[in-house]
Amino acid sequence: MEIENLVGKWNITRIISHPDGTPKGRMQGMGYYGICEENQLLYQEQLLHTTDEDGLFFATKFYRYHFKKKEISIYFYQEEEGRLFMTLPKNDLRGDATCKEDRYSLVWDWVNPETFLTRYTAVGPQKNYIIESEFKR
Repeated sequence: MEIENLVGKWNITRIISHPDGTPKGRMQGMGYYGICEENQLLYQEQLLHTTDEDGLFFATKFYRYHFKKKEISIYFYQEEEGRLFMTLPKNDLRGDATCKEDRYSLVWDWVNPETFLTRYTAVGPQKNYIIESEFKR
């Protein structure tokens, strides 16, 4: 994956579920990848999140993507002082991250130039769920 594959606005549909497939929540909204420096993108998403327990709330998240020759490093942005979240090999787009006692595994698949899918598996003392997102131009 190259930087130009992501630049622009994306419609996002996200489903959060328990490992057995039972729904946990749903999110819909927009994401935007914009160039912030050479070989770097700033990503922002704004989503409405619906859950059975908490009702409806607004979620915003920011990340900085740093494109290197063979990998992409994803950093938290505007929180956690720019801490590295995950590094993905450009030719595989799979990665793992640890946040305190929680572990996240990501699989990123391109369907076509206008659509990609991400699937996070989150496991930890307080977490045990799957986050599946579809991004469409």
